[in-house]
Amino acid sequence: MKKVVFDIGDVLMFFKTHELTAAFTGSKEDAELLHREIFDHPDWIAVNRDMTEDEALRSMKKRIPERLHGAAERVIEHWDEFLFPNDEMNALAEELYSLGCEMYILSNTTPRYYTFRDKIPALHCFRGVLVSWDERLLKPDPEIYRRLFSRFGLAPGECFFIDDNLLNIEGAKWCGMDGCMYRGDVSEVRQALRAAGVPVAAE
Repeated sequence: MKKVVFDIGDVLMFFKTHELTAAFTGSKEDAELLHREIFDHPDWIAVNRDMTEDEALRSMKKRIPERLHGAAERVIEHWDEFLFPNDEMNALAEELYSLGCEMYILSNTTPRYYTFRDKIPALHCFRGVLVSWDERLLKPDPEIYRRLFSRFGLAPGECFFIDDNLLNIEGAKWCGMDGCMYRGDVSEVRQALRAAGVPVAAE
């Protein structure tokens, strides 16, 4: 049976970033502005690798009106509160666990992972977790996949990766690990797992 590797954001957990920026602003326009300058900006990617949240916030404030500085501070302070379990994907992880499948997590995320990880219902199913911030690497850099393999003694060909970003899946395949993109349809993921030899139930 394949060893299955899961991403977190928008796979095991939904990250509702538009709800987050709306929660701390008074208009749709301001919410969209904050979203664009926080979550759609390269700084947020850097926060998953080596930039601190304080450094990112200082950079963000240079790009937004001063009246939104307080809102930006609250968005950064509370962002992990807007992570919610994806019940279908956590149920899939639980099913794989019951089948005796080895599972791991590979995620582009910040040190805040150690605060929100207990919100992942199926966390107990995973044998190991590799977080981008800890490695100072980001998917789809080939080195982060190699780090996963070496850290947990995995052979690329025995692994199957589930991620919501096609580039991350392509990066995994380039390193020899099969996988499929999660597009919001768990039945598609189940079909791909079955094709790879993992006997999960069809839906």
